[in-house]
Order: sequence, then structure tokens, then C-alpha cells
Amino acid sequence: MIMLVVTIYALIGDDIRILAFNKDHDDVFLWLNVVAFSLFMIELTFSSIGVKDYFGSFFFWLDLLSTLSIVTDIEPLWALIISIG
Repeated sequence: MIMLVVTIYALIGDDIRILAFNKDHDDVFLWLNVVAFSLFMIELTFSSIGVKDYFGSFFFWLDLLSTLSIVTDIEPLWALIISIG
């Protein structure tokens, strides 16, 4: 149930931030994005360990790609990645 809420947040959280909140609340959303990213990475790790034939499967790569897409919503980390490239 928790991961369902986190998934819904990951899909529409940034849009809600832009539409309904002031710039003052960006730090709260930054931390929510960090928490969501961390939870998805933990889920990916545990699924790789606990689910037979998950690591390297189509669903593993799909989950990894979707998890890494959250990095674009974590502005300090994204700025660091862009500046290195």
C-alpha cells in the first residue's frame, strides 16, 4: 500500500508542486523525491535478491529505468549530473 502511494506521488507529485504550491515549498518536495527514490532503490535491491530470475529481466530494467527517472526531479543531484557531463 505504501509503495502504491509512492508510485502515485512519483507520477504526479511534481505536477502538483508546480500547479498548487509556492516556491517556498520546493524543499519539502525535494525531500519527498529523495525518499521516493530511496524507497524505489530499496525495492529494486530487495526484489533482485528475493525474486528468482528478476535481476536482469525485462521487469528489472523497466523498474531501474523508472527509478532513475526520478533523478531529474531531484534538482541538486540533476544539476551535478549535468555539470559533470
